[in-house]
Amino acid sequence: MRFYQLAFRYLCRKKSKTFILLLVLLFINSMILGSYMILHATEDSRITMQEKMGTKAVLEVKGSDRFITENEVRKIRDMDGVISVNRMADSAVYPVNFNPITNSDSEDENNWKVTLLSYDELERDSAFSDLRYRLMKGDMITESSGKGAVINFALADANGLEIGDEMEVGTETGSVINVKIIGVFVAGSERNQMDTLPAVNRIENQIFIDNESYTGLFDNAGYRKIAVYTKKPDQVDVLVQELKDFLGSRVEITTADILYRQLEVPLNRIVRVMKLMLVFTLAAGVTITSILLCMWMRSRKREIAVFISMGKKKTDILMQVFMETAAVFCLSVFGACVIGSGMAGIMKELLMKENTAVLLSVSLQAGDIAAMFFAGGCIAVIAVCISLLPILRANPKDILSKMEG
Repeated sequence: MRFYQLAFRYLCRKKSKTFILLLVLLFINSMILGSYMILHATEDSRITMQEKMGTKAVLEVKGSDRFITENEVRKIRDMDGVISVNRMADSAVYPVNFNPITNSDSEDENNWKVTLLSYDELERDSAFSDLRYRLMKGDMITESSGKGAVINFALADANGLEIGDEMEVGTETGSVINVKIIGVFVAGSERNQMDTLPAVNRIENQIFIDNESYTGLFDNAGYRKIAVYTKKPDQVDVLVQELKDFLGSRVEITTADILYRQLEVPLNRIVRVMKLMLVFTLAAGVTITSILLCMWMRSRKREIAVFISMGKKKTDILMQVFMETAAVFCLSVFGACVIGSGMAGIMKELLMKENTAVLLSVSLQAGDIAAMFFAGGCIAVIAVCISLLPILRANPKDILSKMEG
């Protein structure tokens, strides 16, 4: 009779022992699977945070003579870890087909100008991102939105402008651009400004446009400030050093990764706890399973000795015990997957009860099952080897002589 047939018959004959071993392995595998599910969820959350938390290095030109050029921006985009660059520029220009808002009687040219502010992504690094300004209607300027302008509601009302209308601005050199209004914003502090404030400095006369339109207005356009976003917040210092080496001392560089570092703390705490639990589970699994199998091997000494005395190879005996344990182990893996799938939501609620700032998406994934299968399999193999080692090393005659009855 082959070893796998003997293994199947033994499991059917010893139902109580099989059930006990199944419960032990089911508990161990469930603990391992739960630990890996949480570790996998924390790593996914960390990656998501790195991509979405907006960790950035902000470069601002110290003087007004050497702005950051388009060629330099392209080289910065190609740096390792950089996911996007938000270019920012500003300049005072003349309105062509509309009038600026002013309460001042000054004849200075600044009282006839408006301020252009250009962005790649208006929702980032602007008064909109820190909620000082709010979009009333329309759309924000994005890299995919094409050309457009976002203007203040007061400027729009005073000139009868609406979304979809076109407005023209120009420079002293006669260069003029035409942009379509795509959004209208409100600051809430328009009425708190002094009447003596020149038009160019008033909130109502701030016009946000895209960088393509901005560079079309100025021949040698440069950027006073850029924000470099990285997908590697933990290596932002390396990026800063690389930017310093590239641009030298003409720019001042600051980093903004406080939010990521704050949210990383509870994640690291969860990872430490789960790794400690995983180590404890693995150690306890090997110990408990080994003790259980050793106790059962003692009651099988006569059976094993008889097999050996009949000429059965020790490898066949080893394979039989492995097959028995493997069959029970596979059942426990299936049961652990069922339990893990049902417990995912509960584990998520338990973890987020204290840390509501971090969202963990706990779910059963193929990688978690593979990790559990490998770790649980190692536990089963080690336990079987430990339990069989004394018997396989002993002489069959000695084993038979020690057996009672």
